[in-house]
Amino acid sequence: MMAKTKAEKKISDIVSQWFYTDSLKFAVCSLHSIVPNPAITVPFRSGKKRIEFSPELVEKFSDTELSFYLNLEVTRILLGHPYQRKPYNAKPLVLAMSSDAVIWQLNTRKRKTDDNEYSKLPGVQYLKQMIGPHATFCDMNFEQWYKYILDIVVKAKNAESAGTTDNEGLEDLASMSELWEEDEEALSDIKNDIEDAIIKEGYGKDGGEIERAVCDSVDFSFDYRRALSKFRQNVISPNRKLTRMRPSRRYGFKAMGSRYERKANILIAVDVSGSITDESFEHFIHAVKNFFFLGIIENIDLIFFDVNLKLSKPVSYKKKIDLNEIKGRGGTNFQIPCDFYGEHKSDYSGMIIFTDGEGEPPVIEGSSNVLWILDSRLNYEKSRQWITKVCGCQATFLPF
Repeated sequence: MMAKTKAEKKISDIVSQWFYTDSLKFAVCSLHSIVPNPAITVPFRSGKKRIEFSPELVEKFSDTELSFYLNLEVTRILLGHPYQRKPYNAKPLVLAMSSDAVIWQLNTRKRKTDDNEYSKLPGVQYLKQMIGPHATFCDMNFEQWYKYILDIVVKAKNAESAGTTDNEGLEDLASMSELWEEDEEALSDIKNDIEDAIIKEGYGKDGGEIERAVCDSVDFSFDYRRALSKFRQNVISPNRKLTRMRPSRRYGFKAMGSRYERKANILIAVDVSGSITDESFEHFIHAVKNFFFLGIIENIDLIFFDVNLKLSKPVSYKKKIDLNEIKGRGGTNFQIPCDFYGEHKSDYSGMIIFTDGEGEPPVIEGSSNVLWILDSRLNYEKSRQWITKVCGCQATFLPF
């Protein structure tokens, strides 16, 4: 086995330390091969499941400087920049500048000041040179920054022909994105690492300020409307009726038409146990009031539960709900609403349970149509495995 070079050892020491202090950064490094590339003129660049580094530059860095630049590249990877779909005929320089701008924006927002080390990134320095050092921006994502900076660069090239700009060093910056190419598998791996860190709170002992900013900025949102749409189809499909009075759109009167009668009754069970925050409870009620299928479902009944049912009978959605009547904040027993649904199954086409997922899995016998809606992505990830194992259950979460 060949001995590590000085540059390799310095990087290895930082990554090894992250194993104990910052599991998310360590996980990202573990997904990539960290290899030297003497030909590059930037400290680090990533892509194609590699993190390349310049041995010459790394050996000159202090431990603090090296940690900064390696952390910068890991943040770039966490944001998904090296693996996102690139714009048509993408300009490497603009891609690199856009990535620098997003990271600068993240740190400026979290620290509430532009006076930090990220403001000295080459892409940010060039941007400020072109538009003025005191310019302010609205928060923009990677694609928006790309379009914005592309326009600036095009104008700068026109100015360059007149000898009015200095583009020294921009070729080095452009080389930083040479390895970037779309890779869904890599993005999925990064997403899983971030989700694990959220669930385990593995941001590091320093509080993980930048990692939290990254998690807040990366759009890994789940399209909950897809789950609701599927649930809706399941509850109204039994009410499909054939008719010769209405022709098929495709075959006319050669085939019978069909129509759906709006006779689906839905039971919605709202968790009011002690683990439910006031904010989550308000989100639940807001979601009920704004449910997308209110124009299709004929009747919605509400029940509230913790260790037992909180009202003697369901409340119709059409009736104004007096929240003062609901006394909850005890433990959680999912068997209670499931048993109620089972006893009144002939009255309902399906049931929706709003909850945080904190409780023992219930037993549901026979076929059922139950959709669990969790109050957050975190609780969804914690609970979705056991929920989907319960007979006839699906799971999604509120995007609040």
